[in-house]
Amino acid sequence: MFKNFAGVQLFPGLQDQKFIKRYNSHISGPPLDMVILCVLILFSFVVSPRALEIASMGLRWVLTFLPKYYFELPWLAENHPSQVSLYTCLSFFLIIYTTFKTLFFSLYIIMIPMSREIFVNHRTSVVKTIAIYLLVFFFLIFLFPLPIYGAGASTTLVGNAYFLTFFNILFLWMLSGGISANVLLAKRIKRPNRIDGEA
Repeated sequence: MFKNFAGVQLFPGLQDQKFIKRYNSHISGPPLDMVILCVLILFSFVVSPRALEIASMGLRWVLTFLPKYYFELPWLAENHPSQVSLYTCLSFFLIIYTTFKTLFFSLYIIMIPMSREIFVNHRTSVVKTIAIYLLVFFFLIFLFPLPIYGAGASTTLVGNAYFLTFFNILFLWMLSGGISANVLLAKRIKRPNRIDGEA
């Protein structure tokens, strides 16, 4: 996944196997690092729930600035009150971790030497596809609350903090991969009237 982005192949003519392996590990592979982070936080919750609750107080205040968590956290407090601190810490640290991971890997892509060997015939269509992709996952991560508010707060689509976290991992992984793939595409796209030797 993410070797083909918006219908464009990202690896044509790329011989750097070290980069390809690292790209596959960080972007295309399953989000094991996020899962490990969640397991560590869950372990902390089991061992010392009070400490996690104290840590989550300030984090919850920060998260409620995002519309998604502004609605999800009160819903969780009403339906699964014991999971609020856990979900708060899981969500906050997943977002922070993914942000830094994406930033540093994007900088790595920018700095490593690569030839420009990607030709795009319909750039407007590709740009629109990329924009829609990134906006959809940005919307799902930061704006759209997963629980459905029907008959009060008791109606839910996905259940509890564990299901909410599962979808958050998936959406963050997709957004991170999309951003990194977009950076790689921008790095490798062959510009008009540009000589290969200058790449």
